Amino acid sequence: MNRGIARRTLFESERDIRFFLSRIARVVRAGLIEVHAFSILTTHFHLLVRSPTGELATAMQRIQNEYSRWFNRARRRDGTLYRGRYSSRPVLTQLYRRTLVRYIDANPVGAGLVPDPRVYPHGSARRYASLAGPVWLERSWIESCVRAAGECDRYRPEDYVRVFGGRVSTTLELLVRKRLDLPPDAEDPLDDLLGAAPERVVQWMRRKASLADGSDVGLPVCDSSSVRAVLQAARTEQGAWSIRGSKKPTDGWTQAQVALARDLCAATFAEAGTFAGVTQGGAWKLYRRHAECMQSSDDYALRMADFARAVVGSGPLGQCGNR
Repeated sequence: MNRGIARRTLFESERDIRFFLSRIARVVRAGLIEVHAFSILTTHFHLLVRSPTGELATAMQRIQNEYSRWFNRARRRDGTLYRGRYSSRPVLTQLYRRTLVRYIDANPVGAGLVPDPRVYPHGSARRYASLAGPVWLERSWIESCVRAAGECDRYRPEDYVRVFGGRVSTTLELLVRKRLDLPPDAEDPLDDLLGAAPERVVQWMRRKASLADGSDVGLPVCDSSSVRAVLQAARTEQGAWSIRGSKKPTDGWTQAQVALARDLCAATFAEAGTFAGVTQGGAWKLYRRHAECMQSSDDYALRMADFARAVVGSGPLGQCGNR
């Protein structure tokens, strides 16, 4: 990802975009990267790529430098063109990889340029809407996903929208953006949690609870509204929940709100406290109590694992996995 400096126009004409894509094609032919999806807008671009040789930095440096020199020469200008060095984030799970294709496709729709990604001329969705495309676009993985979803042994462009189409909700967009803003080495538990057995989720939550000192808890896998919806439904069905403590009982539902906000939404203690209606210090204490309960009570751990599975499955990323 990258954008123009001071949010200025990075691509002023179709000729600019064609030249930029030709630079991408050049590094693909050199074997530095594979391009699986892309969207080029006037102010920024998104690329979903894989570097078989681990030379992503070299590839992006070539693409951006060659385009910047060409752009400046054509307009008799000098100076920087980009906001800074390109941004990149590893895509660690299959589900999130599919989600990002949808997110990239939806960029021109969100910008109000087209009603459907497949008609946008400078994105990969238009290429997947036909049986053939530029030779530098690596279609094998996306086509295999489409064939598997359609239970078909050949790629049918009309099936692409069933797997990667559909409206990207504001909630999903915000969740992806939050992931993009977090450190690139953050853990992504999405594939491990979605559809996993309760025992596996318990193991993951117990390991996360050991980070009750405030350490980073990884990438978000859902949004706070999904947590609230699941817990409200459970509270209506199950009634009051009191957890005995050494001094006084703790409200289990408030503790669960804090714990799930931390573990599943990657919330800070301040954010988790606001979400649960307690102070930052109160959220820290509740999460410490949650960590103790996760280790000492199998019943509590299984109950929290059931909540976590329900939240992830009903959240925006989980719904993408059900497509």
